[in-house]
Amino acid sequence: MIVGACLAHHKYDPALTVHLRASNLNQSRALFTRLACRTRTISLRITNVAAKNFRTLQDFSIDFNHNYCAISGRNNCGKSSILRIIQHFLVKGSDDPFFMFDEGEIDFASDKTKWVSNNDDGIEVSISIEVLEHEDSEVFFVIKSYIGDKAAGSAYTLKFTHQFIDEATTNLVCQINDKTVADRIGSEILKKIRSTNSIIFHNSVMPGRSFYFGGQRVLEVVEAHFSAEDRSKISSAQTTLQRRIKAATKQHKSEIDKLLGRLKDKYQVELATVDRGKPSSYSLEVKLLDKSVDVPLKDWGAGTQNRTRLLMTLLEAIRKKSHTDDQERLTPVLLVEEPESFLHPSAQSDFGQVLAGLADEHDIQIIATTHSPYLLNMKEPLANTLLDRKTFRGALKETVRVSTDGEKWMLPFSKILGVVPEEFQEWSQIFSAGTGQVVLVEGDIDVEYFAYFKDKHADIYKIGEDVEILPYNGKDALKNTQILKFMIGRMERAFITFDLDAKGEVQKKLEALELVEGRDFCAIGEDSPGGRCIEGLLPKSIKSKVYADNADLVQAMGSVVSKEKNDARNDLKAKLLEATKSSGLLSKDFPHFKKLFDQIHKGLFSVDA
Repeated sequence: MIVGACLAHHKYDPALTVHLRASNLNQSRALFTRLACRTRTISLRITNVAAKNFRTLQDFSIDFNHNYCAISGRNNCGKSSILRIIQHFLVKGSDDPFFMFDEGEIDFASDKTKWVSNNDDGIEVSISIEVLEHEDSEVFFVIKSYIGDKAAGSAYTLKFTHQFIDEATTNLVCQINDKTVADRIGSEILKKIRSTNSIIFHNSVMPGRSFYFGGQRVLEVVEAHFSAEDRSKISSAQTTLQRRIKAATKQHKSEIDKLLGRLKDKYQVELATVDRGKPSSYSLEVKLLDKSVDVPLKDWGAGTQNRTRLLMTLLEAIRKKSHTDDQERLTPVLLVEEPESFLHPSAQSDFGQVLAGLADEHDIQIIATTHSPYLLNMKEPLANTLLDRKTFRGALKETVRVSTDGEKWMLPFSKILGVVPEEFQEWSQIFSAGTGQVVLVEGDIDVEYFAYFKDKHADIYKIGEDVEILPYNGKDALKNTQILKFMIGRMERAFITFDLDAKGEVQKKLEALELVEGRDFCAIGEDSPGGRCIEGLLPKSIKSKVYADNADLVQAMGSVVSKEKNDARNDLKAKLLEATKSSGLLSKDFPHFKKLFDQIHKGLFSVDA
């Protein structure tokens, strides 16, 4: 799978087309072997990054979740500086011409925090990583060989601290399991980690990386002197190699199709060889198939290109991690800058779920910087970091972490990312809920009806034990399609209900989000005066008795004073709920509720949902 490994690693050509020219088959194979070696990665977990006096990170520390981590904040708040520190330790110094990163070299004069005037305060950056024996056997063995058998257990915790005392003086300190090791040992271990390319980096704005073997003019001169016999042999060898390439890419096609299948936009991938008309040339081109359309990836929109390339990069990490050979089983850390680039908000929401889900499923650490609330980790809010800058006399100063603790953790993100915080406030209860299957109902009264039938009439309540019933507190919440899309996007599956009297206002908003009546939402109630809500589903016997016993409230419902009318309405709704709970009626007496529950169950669990 050498060719497939190179192909899945997207970092070469922006169009994901590999063009190689070689004078013979052996040279082609040698190049592919070299590329496969160059993409070799090690397995580790980044647990912490810290800095003092580095750019805007004056006194800063950040812990990382083991899987999907999102760093968010305004522009110029320090997100890229964090990635730069990771790059400095784990990529810096690589002599690999194909691993084309900015090397992350720290320059004392330009990178020192500008408002720190004391020359005694130098720059200090550090990174803490964890290496596991059962996942990282090769690296674990290398570390153990340097320090002997003194360390017990099946994991090493390493901390590298690089101090820049002045422009000419630096000091590297390595700690293993909280014990400082000799300078030479620390340097050798770090050198080993760097040389194996422990980081896969995906820049969504500039995702392409190019490579070439030899200069174009030199190759053309060599080909000009080939004999007819040489050309015949080369052509035959090329045909054989292309057949092997096609066979090697079959598994990758299947694996990439599976990842693309996670997206709501359904694509298939085609890995095609392309004849460029020269006997010693061949290329591999990635195409996406959308129904009957077969288009090279480079000709799709920027968002689709970026999303596909990132998934292919993640596929390479998955393949390395799942290798059956201990010496080949390696798991890289994936750094991603702005994965939301060029994507519509609805596609961002979908993609954010896919990335977080794949990171959890395959236990791969992804560290992403993002400006989009859709790319935050919804299942584990503590894995998200929100950055901002302090100000002093109108000037921006150091980077700080903004507290995002508690049930309303999304509110700080909404303020800094420019989403209306007041409207997020209305949805705060949903943030503290799970992210599985959910039915969204208009208010707390509706929640109580669902809970009553689930407890007392389980034979007609078909929705399921694990489905949460959550209130969105009024029809106006459904009118902000941006926030609504964000909310339902963080859930595995959502079904929305609303009062029938709001259908004219709400249905078009939901359909604008490509939601379908019956599959994704339905109106509740009966088309009769006072019945266009959940109470309209009650048996006439309950409604008649409550209305007769509370004539004053029924009369107040016709008041021209809004407060009197709303108070009476709420009181009647509460009395109807209590009357239902104490009615002693059987399940067969609630046919309209049975119909509602059947419809929700069908929508939640429909095949095309």
